[in-house]
Amino acid sequence: MWLAEDWFSPRGIPGIAIPFYLAHPRLMQLERAQMHSVEGGTPATCMAIMRHEAGHAIQHAHRLHRRAPWRQLFGASSSPYPDRYRPRRRSNRFVQHLPGWYAQSHPDEDFAETFAVWLRPGSRWRTRYAQWPVALEKLEYIDALMHDLENVRPPVTSRARPLSLAQTSLTLGEHYRARQRAASDAPPGWLTL
Repeated sequence: MWLAEDWFSPRGIPGIAIPFYLAHPRLMQLERAQMHSVEGGTPATCMAIMRHEAGHAIQHAHRLHRRAPWRQLFGASSSPYPDRYRPRRRSNRFVQHLPGWYAQSHPDEDFAETFAVWLRPGSRWRTRYAQWPVALEKLEYIDALMHDLENVRPPVTSRARPLSLAQTSLTLGEHYRARQRAASDAPPGWLTL
């Protein structure tokens, strides 16, 4: 784990970047003043995002996206990420974990969201998704996969920290101007990644 400008887990690295504003209450106040919210600013939302990012880290560590069953359930990890997407709000093919129907945005996000639901203590995912056969199949796959990977050393163990806060030269003003511009450029009804 390392501090960066935003939450992410880069391909090929089993790690998690955490936004710098979570490092101090005054930075969280600045984030709220500039962006009107603090993603991960409460213990519950922080843990929800951490579970999601842990899914990415495990996917990268074990190269799960290379497995045929993974691709069959979640899709091609190599497909490009969209700049924006319009979710199908009534779909029952994807779990609902983070806001914005995030699992629908890309196969990697579908896996990470499904992993997060599976990992959440007391989630009762078997009951909650009993009437959603595709989402349930993904959860059952992850349940079996995680049992299979128990005590298996991951093939990817890189400790690189790309885009760490130490590597940036942006000022806080430049950072927030760029984020506000990106948020305002999204067409109505579309969500940005």
